[in-house]
Amino acid sequence: MLTRRTLLALSGALLAALCGCAGEPVDPAPAEPEPADQTVSVRFPASFLNLCALSQEDVIEQYADGASEDALDAASDGDDVILTFTTTQFEAQVGKWEEELKDETASLLARDCVDAVEVSDDLRAITVTARPSFTDDNDAAADLYMIMVACGYLQLFDGQEDWGFRAAFVDADTGVEVAAADMPGEGLTISRDIWSDALAAAGV
Repeated sequence: MLTRRTLLALSGALLAALCGCAGEPVDPAPAEPEPADQTVSVRFPASFLNLCALSQEDVIEQYADGASEDALDAASDGDDVILTFTTTQFEAQVGKWEEELKDETASLLARDCVDAVEVSDDLRAITVTARPSFTDDNDAAADLYMIMVACGYLQLFDGQEDWGFRAAFVDADTGVEVAAADMPGEGLTISRDIWSDALAAAGV
């Protein structure tokens, strides 16, 4: 399986070399054919489809048999989906989700209820330092959700079928961790009551 580090080697046609032998021109060297675009297959586990609220049937309908310009094909494998891309499509998807992760992180950090957003280099830890008012901000919750989705996509595009991350909330005023979950095995739940209970349990 090709990983996101894989680059398609590009070659151009050779320039015809003109030289003479007894005054007679030499036929130009034939141009090297450009290599055909290779393919990359990526498995999307059922657990990731669940995070994205996608059904296997919907994904296959959208991408099978070249129905979308974003992928060559889609096929089911048990409860999972395997998408096949050309390397050009694959690199475009990686770039798209890297940009999505960057934009959503910046958007979340700009919220009044958030002091810091940390995403580890391996994309397996997401920590949001925030205030209890986060629980009332639907836009902030949407930003965090898209950060999670982007981390999952990028892990899968990197060939890590055992995708996952630890997501945590830290109280901005006290530094107390008020909620955390190891996903996809657990669900991350946060509310005013959970926040205040965690601070009380920490004695602050």
